[in-house]
Amino acid sequence: MILALLRLMRLYYSLPLSCGLVVIAGYVAGGDFGSIGFLFIPAVGSLFLVISAGYVLNDVCDRTVDAINSPERVLPKGTIAAKAALIHSVALFAIGILLAGFCGGRFFAVLILVVFGLVIYDLYSKKMGIFKNIMAAALTVSLYPLSFALVEPVITPRLHSLYIFPVWLFLTAIGYEMLKDIRDVKGDSILNGSRSYCTHPGFLLSTRIIILASALLTVLPYALGYCKQIYLACSIVAVVLAVLSSKQSPVKAIRLVYIEVFLITAGSLADLWVFGS
Repeated sequence: MILALLRLMRLYYSLPLSCGLVVIAGYVAGGDFGSIGFLFIPAVGSLFLVISAGYVLNDVCDRTVDAINSPERVLPKGTIAAKAALIHSVALFAIGILLAGFCGGRFFAVLILVVFGLVIYDLYSKKMGIFKNIMAAALTVSLYPLSFALVEPVITPRLHSLYIFPVWLFLTAIGYEMLKDIRDVKGDSILNGSRSYCTHPGFLLSTRIIILASALLTVLPYALGYCKQIYLACSIVAVVLAVLSSKQSPVKAIRLVYIEVFLITAGSLADLWVFGS
C-alpha cells in the first residue's frame, strides 16, 4: 500500500518541481544560499507535500477517465481505494500547510493560494476545456512568487533573468499540457460525450510552435548577460530537444519536454554555483 501511495504522489514530478524552488530562490537571493538558511527545508518540504497532494487528488477526481487512458494506474487497477487516496491527499495538504507556517507569513499566504488553485483545478479541470492548460501552467509558475515570498531579492544581473524564466516555464507548461491532451484524447472524448477540442486541425502544430518558441526564449538570459557559459550549453541542448520533440509522437515529445525543463533548471543552478551572481 505504501508503494501505491508513493506512485499516486508522482515523485518524478513533485520532487523536481519542489526542488526548483531552491534554484529560483537562489537567483532571488543573488546566490547567497546562506541567507535563506534553514528555511529551505520546511519550504521545499511544504511545496513537495502540497504538489504531491494535488497529484493524488487529481487521480481521485480523474479515475473514470484514467480507467480508459491509463488503466495501469493505481486507482483504475484497484490497488488502493479512492477513499484511502482522498484521505492521503488531505493529509499531505494539511502537513504541507503546517510546514509552510515555519516559512513566514508571505510564503504561507502564497502557498494557501496555490493549494486553493490546485483543488479547484483537480475538481473542475475536465470542464475547463483549453483553459485548464492555462491554469496548470499558472500553477507551475507559482514557484516564482513562492520564491520571492521566501527571500528578499538582491539586485544582481541574475535577478533580471527572472523576468524571462517565468514566461519560458509558462509557455512550456502550456505546450506540455497540450501534448497530454492529445495523448489522452480517447478518454476525454468519451467523458465529454463529444469530439475533444484537441483533435481540431492545427492543434498539434500549435503545440509544437509553442514548445519551440518557449525553448528559444531560454537563450535570452545568456544573450542579455544574465547567465554564463554552463547555462548557455544547457540552453542550446534544450532548443535541440524542443526541435526533436516536434518530430516525435506526443508520448515521446512529453518525455523530451520534461528533460528540457529539468536541464534548464539544473543548468541554471550549476551556472550560479560556478560563476556566482
